[in-house]
Amino acid sequence: MKRSLRKLGVLAVEKHERDRRNIMPLSQLEELAQATQEMQDMRDCHDSLLSAAAVAANSAYEFSESLGELGSCLLEKTALHDDEESGKVLIMLGKMQFQLQKLIDNYRSHITQTITIPSDSLLNELRIVEDMKQHCDEKREVYESMLTRYRERGRSRSGKAENISLQHLQIARDEYDEEATLFVFRLKSLKQGQSWSLLTQAARHHAAQLCFFKKAVKSLETVEPHVKSVTEQHHIDYQFIGIEGEDEDEDEDDVDHDDDSHDENDDGELSFDYAQNECEQDDSTLENSMKVTTFCN
Repeated sequence: MKRSLRKLGVLAVEKHERDRRNIMPLSQLEELAQATQEMQDMRDCHDSLLSAAAVAANSAYEFSESLGELGSCLLEKTALHDDEESGKVLIMLGKMQFQLQKLIDNYRSHITQTITIPSDSLLNELRIVEDMKQHCDEKREVYESMLTRYRERGRSRSGKAENISLQHLQIARDEYDEEATLFVFRLKSLKQGQSWSLLTQAARHHAAQLCFFKKAVKSLETVEPHVKSVTEQHHIDYQFIGIEGEDEDEDEDDVDHDDDSHDENDDGELSFDYAQNECEQDDSTLENSMKVTTFCN
């Protein structure tokens, strides 16, 4: 009798060992690790976009405020000029600052519309996927815990510790596989959407920039003839050296160097001594005009 019971015990242990060998490792582990990295990359990308958009919007706000102050300053100082034409130009330039301010405010709102809102929306979707990943990890931990207890089943003499069966393991494994499959599928879909979203964001922001600069240039060009007229009357060279930037072609630089219309010692700074410069001006022989600026006190 004892020999029969011992034989049954040996058979049970052998069956348990066979079952242990038949247990397959969890699938999709490498894919899940890669997906986790992709989630982090997506978050880093849109966190950076949001940060850059915030800096751009804040800079635009500060620029807008400074233009408003400049416009107010110019409008307040028009009374300093006895010349009616000069006063009108100052009024135009003062009002122009407020027009530019409005355009910049519109551009600032477009930053929010084209960059901030879409990135926030995608990050909200990413949080849902991150929750799915957390559920997947929880299912994996449950399965691994059950698997550990199952493998120690033969060593334990407590009946309570031997309630884990292959069927229970299979159910836990299936639940994990289902969560993992849904998570990977959702993340791949979101990643494809991110590529489209990023291109859309960049293109729409480009359109917003193009609209802003086009309207700004168009507004400035309406005032240009009046500025040119009054500056010619007062011999003011408002197109000072360096205004076009430092990225000119070498050929253009050579032309500038050979042009007699500029003083060789002109470093681009503006002169405050208008009376002295006017006395030295010879309209019949020199194309070089004096440089003057008016600052708000």
